[in-house]
Amino acid sequence: MAKIDDKWARIFKKIQLILEKNQKLEESNQSLQLQIRDLENKIIDLNKEKENLQEQIQYIKAAKEVHLSEKERAVTKQQLKEFMEEIDDCLAKLIQ
Repeated sequence: MAKIDDKWARIFKKIQLILEKNQKLEESNQSLQLQIRDLENKIIDLNKEKENLQEQIQYIKAAKEVHLSEKERAVTKQQLKEFMEEIDDCLAKLIQ
């Protein structure tokens, strides 16, 4: 009878260990799901920022076609360069 009690005790212990591991995995899963949601929201925000920057680039390109002074062209060119850098940064963040 003692052998059966020992076996039941070992089985019960193993079940408890399995349940504890399952609980830890569920907590870890919830944490990872939150991280995924945060990253998805970040991607959405970065995509919106990218669209805004691309729109600004289109405005600048349209303005460039209008006859501008040399100084205005230099300023516009610098702005375009900055926008392109921002877009590159956004894309790099999306890839991460």
